[in-house]
Amino acid sequence: MKNYLEQFERYIAYERRLSPGTVRNYLRDCSEFVKWCGTTPEKFNPKLVTRDDLGGWIRHLTEVKGGPSHASVNTKSSSIKAWFRWMVAQEIIDKSPLTETHRLKAANKLPSHIHASDMRDILINLWMRLSTAEEYYSFRDALLVVMLYSTGMRLAEITALTTDSLAGNLSEVKVLGKGGKERIIPIVNKLRTPLADYLQSRQNFCTENICISRQKALFLTTKRNHEGEQEVQPMSRFQIERVVQKELAAAGVQGKHSPHVLRHTFATMLMDGGADLREIQELLGHASLNTTQIYTHTSIAQLREVYNKAHPRGGK
Repeated sequence: MKNYLEQFERYIAYERRLSPGTVRNYLRDCSEFVKWCGTTPEKFNPKLVTRDDLGGWIRHLTEVKGGPSHASVNTKSSSIKAWFRWMVAQEIIDKSPLTETHRLKAANKLPSHIHASDMRDILINLWMRLSTAEEYYSFRDALLVVMLYSTGMRLAEITALTTDSLAGNLSEVKVLGKGGKERIIPIVNKLRTPLADYLQSRQNFCTENICISRQKALFLTTKRNHEGEQEVQPMSRFQIERVVQKELAAAGVQGKHSPHVLRHTFATMLMDGGADLREIQELLGHASLNTTQIYTHTSIAQLREVYNKAHPRGGK
């Protein structure tokens, strides 16, 4: 029997051009479902799957102690449905039995973000480092946090940046988002001089170590090669995530210390500053405005403040 999961992988990776992380998540979810059905991708027969099978798998996930949240279960369910829609399009099956499967009601959790006053204190310290740092790693780590906050980039997006991603005058950066979609994000004026200084520091770092001439990754690190010499390499997603965690923890940030927290903080500050929802959607690279609308929660505090000041009985 054909391995339809491998064929689906090629479709979402090369035709849909989804990001490697998204492809991994799709395959993981579909593989888990196939395993729960008691078979393997090589022996899996989609014609035998019923709506009850997906329903049973969902119940299994929700009953596992410490298992995934309802939102995560819905995401997994969407992966399976996408796989079956593809099989319908490929005429492997006539009709998907999973189209009418209901979604679990997920808790309306607001994204974690750093409070404006706390972020201001963090930025003051980071700007000082950017103006005084002599050591490359300290310069690089400070710039990573500032760029994530000032652009709202995803972890995968900032990992993929190269020197070619930057405009010649450092006024904007070209980002490759989900689904291979490009977007342009402006770079704030205050960041341009530190960014230019960083590029010089980066060049010196390459000169001091073994740097492959075609190495264009914006953020670099080193690793010893077989000869025991330090060789320049691009930073991985994991390394960038660790840097952000270290920097935010050192700054006293409570709760999550992920790059995504900085992305949420970026969007929250724009919303509180009066930016249009469509503009925020464009900057974040959201395919749907529904995804962006979650940030409207930040305006509630502002509305309450305006009400208390403007309404005749607001202050009483």
